[in-house]
Amino acid sequence: MTRVDVVGIDPGPVPGVVALQFRDRVLVHTEVLQCSASLAPTLVRAVLEHLGSGVVPTWVQLERFVTGRRSSRSSTAGAGQTTRDLVGELTQVAQTEGALVVQHSAGLVKPWATDARLEAAGLLTATKGMRHAKDAARHALYVATRDAAQPDPLSKDWRTS
Repeated sequence: MTRVDVVGIDPGPVPGVVALQFRDRVLVHTEVLQCSASLAPTLVRAVLEHLGSGVVPTWVQLERFVTGRRSSRSSTAGAGQTTRDLVGELTQVAQTEGALVVQHSAGLVKPWATDARLEAAGLLTATKGMRHAKDAARHALYVATRDAAQPDPLSKDWRTS
């Protein structure tokens, strides 16, 4: 039996975290979290420990935070700094737990990780009402298919248990 775990993280003042567990290329378990920035490192560490990171291949996809015109429209003046700090802290947590850390920008992930893909994976309902968790789900699916060689939810190979 081959097991692969992936965690997608949407960092920021209200981070979203989605963990997907695959066995033999079948999605068997999902965890969805949305929390405060101060709790995120502790919760991500707990999720990685629960998954068995370091023992099982675990990919962590952190949204690459890009400073630009859009980021200047953050809800608070400190939101950008909070996000940059959190990306660094979560990267360190994931690496300490033995995870493989990758970063892709939202501009790359969001056009691919459509609501249709989230729906096919069962993640649209799971993240309902949690905007940041929904974005984390997009990152989790992206890293699962692009980096961890799991099937695309819109392909004939996609299965859930």
